[in-house]
Amino acid sequence: MSRRFLIIGTILAALLQTGVLAKIITDRATALQSGREVLLETGFIDPRDLFRGHYTALNLNISQIPRDSVTLHGRFTWNDPVYAALDTTGPFAQVQSLHDTYPEDFNGPVLAGRAQFQSSASDNTLRIAFPFDRFFAPKDRALELESLRREQKLGVILSVADDGSALIKGLTIEGQKIYDAPLY
Repeated sequence: MSRRFLIIGTILAALLQTGVLAKIITDRATALQSGREVLLETGFIDPRDLFRGHYTALNLNISQIPRDSVTLHGRFTWNDPVYAALDTTGPFAQVQSLHDTYPEDFNGPVLAGRAQFQSSASDNTLRIAFPFDRFFAPKDRALELESLRREQKLGVILSVADDGSALIKGLTIEGQKIYDAPLY
């Protein structure tokens, strides 16, 4: 009798693990397909991590915003959630305003991040940490991207969900797409 329960338990555990993995994969594919596409300007820093492999840290221009160029809605302290409402009329998206809660009345794309500033401080630059600040690539590809970046403008294409979360969908150099993220 216990052997039968062991087999049934093993099968149920395998089905549960497969279901969780399938959900993760389909959630990513859905987010890449259905999110609002936004293009951000960036620069590269090329670190290497023994445990994570080769990646390029994305130095997003919207991560450091002059205080006088945006409107602040709410009060912010270090590491608070911050929602950046974007203006996408130019070639690259720019931050229009920062909110302490998701701006339901804003029609454009909104990115969720973490405040690396305090609204009461007198800093001239507002820093925001976004969760998509690294692009992992094989060693040769990361080095190739680093050399391309030195001479031309790099863009990061994001797929932005309705809640402000975003995934890297692709990369551009001088407006030409050089990388398209696979759905699976």
